[in-house]
Amino acid sequence: MNEHLRTLRLRRRLEEAGPVLWQLAAGGGGFALAAGGVFGGLHPFGLSLVLGVGQSWVQSAAAGAALGYLALLDPVHSLRWLAALASALAGRWLFRTTFWPAAVAGSGTLLLVQLMLSLAGLSTPAAAFATLGAAILAAGGGLALAKTAKARPRPSAPLAGQAFPLAMLALPALCDLPAGPLEPAVTVLAAAGLWLAYRGRVRDCAALCTAGAAMLTAADPELAFAGLGVAAGCLAAAFFTPGERMGSGTVFLGTAVVCSLAAPAPEQLLGFLASAVLAEAAFFALPRPWLAALPGQAEPVSESAARPRVASAVGQLEHVAQALTGIADTVDGVYKTLPKRGESYNWVMDHVAEELCRGCGQRERCWVEHYSDTVDGFLRLKPILEQQGRAALEQLPGQFCRCVHPVELCSAAGRAYTLYRSRRESRVRAQAMRSALTEQYTAMAQALGQMASQLGQTVAPDEGKTARLAALLASMGLEPLETQLGYDASGRLRGTVSVSRTAFSEEELAELGKEAAAICHRALAPLGVDHTGLVTTLTLTEKAVYDPVFGLAAHAAQEDACGDAVEQFCDAFGSAHLLLCDGMGVGRPAAIDGTLACTLAAKLLKAGFAAESAARLVNVALALKSDEESAATLDLVSVDLYTGRASLYKAGACPTFLVRGGKAEPVEAAGLPVGILSSVVGGQHTLTLREKEMVVLVSDGALVDGPGWICQQLELCAATGSTPAETARILADMAKVRVSRSTRPDDITVAVLALEKAV
Repeated sequence: MNEHLRTLRLRRRLEEAGPVLWQLAAGGGGFALAAGGVFGGLHPFGLSLVLGVGQSWVQSAAAGAALGYLALLDPVHSLRWLAALASALAGRWLFRTTFWPAAVAGSGTLLLVQLMLSLAGLSTPAAAFATLGAAILAAGGGLALAKTAKARPRPSAPLAGQAFPLAMLALPALCDLPAGPLEPAVTVLAAAGLWLAYRGRVRDCAALCTAGAAMLTAADPELAFAGLGVAAGCLAAAFFTPGERMGSGTVFLGTAVVCSLAAPAPEQLLGFLASAVLAEAAFFALPRPWLAALPGQAEPVSESAARPRVASAVGQLEHVAQALTGIADTVDGVYKTLPKRGESYNWVMDHVAEELCRGCGQRERCWVEHYSDTVDGFLRLKPILEQQGRAALEQLPGQFCRCVHPVELCSAAGRAYTLYRSRRESRVRAQAMRSALTEQYTAMAQALGQMASQLGQTVAPDEGKTARLAALLASMGLEPLETQLGYDASGRLRGTVSVSRTAFSEEELAELGKEAAAICHRALAPLGVDHTGLVTTLTLTEKAVYDPVFGLAAHAAQEDACGDAVEQFCDAFGSAHLLLCDGMGVGRPAAIDGTLACTLAAKLLKAGFAAESAARLVNVALALKSDEESAATLDLVSVDLYTGRASLYKAGACPTFLVRGGKAEPVEAAGLPVGILSSVVGGQHTLTLREKEMVVLVSDGALVDGPGWICQQLELCAATGSTPAETARILADMAKVRVSRSTRPDDITVAVLALEKAV
């Protein structure tokens, strides 16, 4: 605790001293850049810093540069540069938002002084050309600093911002440091190039080494071979051994030794080799997390690029949901609009009249004069047709005594009724299929709408952690195809990483999870792995507040099969699910229905479907499973492991028992099993669970003596501290004893879910 307080005090003091430290850094930078000479004695970079540095630090930079010019140059040259600094300061003060007035003032003062010396005969043409070059270099360096002042450096773009031009302008000053045979500029440049080469950043490495070699050559032409050696060594390492620490060092040193043969003198050769070895030692001394702080070649997807893709995916899902809903509504509307033909017994009479009576001479008499008697005869014939499917001659009602073709009438009535019954059965099947189709489309539309809502939830990205996570994977040889890490509306950490299809062992996933947790500074749940095509997606989620503890016990009424099916699992969205489905009856038919309903519902829940949408799709599957009636109860409890908020969904299921504070209470909901009707009739409840509280699901076999004894036994188990597994076993065993006294055996299942603190 005391150490933590000391750290906070130190951080606070550094924040308070920050402005002063920045001013000192600007002054020191001005002094160092003024000391750096290029092209045989030109010192333009102190003026460049004054031209390009931020407005807040321009005075300190100018003071440092002035001290550098006075301390390092002869009086004549120092006065020339001091005049240029004063002019540049005046230009920065008068034109605060424009670069060129200060640049013209500073560089113009140099040229004006040189012109006066030339007119007085105190300078040579060579000096005039040198002054012109110094003015151009000063303005060019200042422009580079000014242009990059607004560029925010990012890990994915290490050469962005002012750091790169400042480092290049500082290399000549490092060349002038008294370090014996060593070359500090070569050491710094080689170490930075090796870092980029190790991460495989070929373009960045080429830009750094090319610019650095040019600055080394400008500072001291005899160091041209050193710039060549550093550039060749770093680029060779970047091309041939990216991600290999030992390989990068070996390739760099071997290439540097070959290029060192171009040294003009043995002393310079030894100095360059010593500087290269020192740079390599610094490279190997850097901790691996520091080396991995820079992403590899696979650039992370920026937020601006990812947002349109997410918005497009959300829009497409919503359009598909609307299209499915429209199809269901259209099919249902068309069915209700079309005329219904052959759907009543009157069609049988019309068919007989059309087939038999059209050419009969007695038609007018039967269907006009005695119409009511004829219709009454057909109505009396209906029960006979319904019972036998056809009518015998002696079974014809007396109203048909006038018919001159009684035998043909019996045959025509039988055929018409058979066709009528066939059409009626086809209509019923078609109506069932239509209802199932529209219900399936509507359920899918609802599920897709929910997924679109989840996908469209805003996630605040954490660019720093995203970059470090991508760098970690790249350092392990897993170049990420896409990396996203951020916080949802609840402040929970969420992330996904896509890599080329890779098989991970449990040990590798555990080690990767530890490294990712260290980067995120949060406890993480075990990594989720999903293989899709040629891509493997790793899912990172913050460790939940609670851990689920499941208990299960069951006794089958028949040895060959149990009609109850249970699924206990946690999904990728931070929820625990306990699902119990009870197929109607006992034996294999009930087992098939219960297992089908439970398996399908579990798959849908794992995919992100809500309970109601899953129940509707299970209802369709049971309705279309076979010609025989199929039904199963659906009892589901889903718990958010971050908040403890629980949702109960029941369709024809037994009461759910909630144990809290040592007391048990049943929770009931009206409903019907799935598979009976064309739509689901279920009920939903919400509640909040806390640590050590339990939710108990039972099948109807356990309720042989009602819910009262179950509440008493649950309270007794809570008082004795029984675990969920022990509680489930005790209830199931006691229910089996009670069922054995009954003449109607049934399957018994008890499933328990409790919460324990995880963090």
